[in-house]
Amino acid sequence: MLSRLVLVLLLLSTWWRGEAQKIILGEGKSPQIKVRASSNWQAPKWADSASAINTINGKGLNAPLYAASRFLYQATLGYDLREVERTAAMGYDQWINEQMTIPPSLMLVKLDEVIRESINWHYLNGGDSSEVPNYFSSLHFNYSWWDLNLKNKDLLRQRVALALSELLVISANSDLGGFGNAMCSYYDIFIRNAFGNYFDILKEVTYHPSMGVYLSHLNNPKTNVAENIRPDENYAREIMQLFTIGLFELNMDGTLRKDGAGNAIPTYTQRDIQELAKIFTGMSFSRLRMNPNGGTLDTSFFPNYLYLGDPTRPMRMFDEYHEPGSKLLFGKYSTQWPQSGDEDIEEALRLLFNHPNVPPFVCKQLIQRLVKSNPSPSYVSRVARVFVNDGKGVRGNMAAVLRAILLDDEARTCEWLEDEHNGQLREPILRYSHFVHAVGVEQYYNRYYNSSYEFFDNTGQIPLHSPSVFNFYMPSFQPKGNITAENLVAPEFQIYNSKTSIGFMNMVNNWIYDYVMYSWIDKDPYTVLVIDELKNLAREPEVLLNRIDLMLTHGNMSEGTRNIIRNVVSRMTTGDYRNDRVRLALYLTMVSPDYAIFK
Repeated sequence: MLSRLVLVLLLLSTWWRGEAQKIILGEGKSPQIKVRASSNWQAPKWADSASAINTINGKGLNAPLYAASRFLYQATLGYDLREVERTAAMGYDQWINEQMTIPPSLMLVKLDEVIRESINWHYLNGGDSSEVPNYFSSLHFNYSWWDLNLKNKDLLRQRVALALSELLVISANSDLGGFGNAMCSYYDIFIRNAFGNYFDILKEVTYHPSMGVYLSHLNNPKTNVAENIRPDENYAREIMQLFTIGLFELNMDGTLRKDGAGNAIPTYTQRDIQELAKIFTGMSFSRLRMNPNGGTLDTSFFPNYLYLGDPTRPMRMFDEYHEPGSKLLFGKYSTQWPQSGDEDIEEALRLLFNHPNVPPFVCKQLIQRLVKSNPSPSYVSRVARVFVNDGKGVRGNMAAVLRAILLDDEARTCEWLEDEHNGQLREPILRYSHFVHAVGVEQYYNRYYNSSYEFFDNTGQIPLHSPSVFNFYMPSFQPKGNITAENLVAPEFQIYNSKTSIGFMNMVNNWIYDYVMYSWIDKDPYTVLVIDELKNLAREPEVLLNRIDLMLTHGNMSEGTRNIIRNVVSRMTTGDYRNDRVRLALYLTMVSPDYAIFK
């Protein structure tokens, strides 16, 4: 029986009553034709079967489902079979429209729930109040992230939030690691504004205490020559290099602009960093923890004690600590003076936001996070032009940009699917989240609190835990070998090595044969796989592999991989063989090259 039928319609000619007639096969039509195959097996309670006739009547065609599965991998953190079928039926454009109407599921709200539940569980198990911490850490951010993303409906929004968090980076590997509320509040910027405007994202990031702590512009002082004090330049540098314009001038298609000598043209100088640093002075916490109804006092501008301030409220400006005077940016733009510190920042952010580099710089990285590592210049250009103007004269409209990314021919058509330069190495966190959703999990108390640290140690990635502001990997990273020789990039390979490769395989083994997630809460049951439906399919290895191919490899499982798995699981015929078949087939798929590389 054909396992991968590509043609939708077959056109035959035959004679009937002495006249030539055309018979269309497919779309439910298979007149007077008999097909034989090795199996007509039907899973319990299933309307469909592995009947041979399905190879020509259209019912055996999985192409729309494969395409929907591939689309959902790009647009979500994970999905189940029902979502695949629903998306294939409704179409991608309508699915995006629906997703953009779903209210956001916020991390700070989830964190409050997690904290209450954790404290209640602590008391139920005999703990006392002296053991309850005053501050809840990155561990509780991890609990919140997983519990939210296994119960939410705003699938596209959460996928975009993760992508943005890898562009405008903070990390628990700093003073922020002890403050889960600071991390959750920062992550909420991207959840709330996923379909908003990039300028608003940039402004909220600039004023958020988490970024102020991480890149040290919180309590950034104005110049004091007598005391040899100069404004901190950290945020001024990174907002240009990493968040907006990059190091070199770009064409709209993301390629480098060159001067007359063929050299790349820098976007800014050290003088620009120094001038911009003056603008990001005078900001501090807007509220102290010990006084929830009041603002900070001028005398509290120093020192910077994270545990005293409220890291969930935007920083406020203290104009007396803000650098006075005009600032000259890019050698030609002078900020207005006199004006308030907030007005200074607004003007500088507008200047950066309107820089011609921002559309290609930001859009190319979003494409890399959602679709592929090496988008063609024309793909980048098409999306960047939507960033410039969404069709209604609005610059930076994220909803329009995301639609352009996900619905572009280069993201959707078979022509690009078969291109040898197409694809990307799947991020470890996306492999984890994708697997959990695709197979299904359960926890006795329906709380999916995942410490994630074992996974982090083995693979090098969990949200908001990058080693530096440069994320887990650079968008321009080139591993040695053919990728570099072809002048391509492969960002995710920067954290792919012998340790993380073997570590991921060990984690998959844990998920399949032991636990999928666990918390550090005493006596909290593990989260485990639910494979009952897959076991129903495992009587026939081919049927099982078809489902796994649909949900995990999007119809791209190679014949070589399929043959290896089929041959191995077919030999399992005794004991609880269906359970054994499912678990081994899942393991072999997850560690295969067919899964590792998303096409």
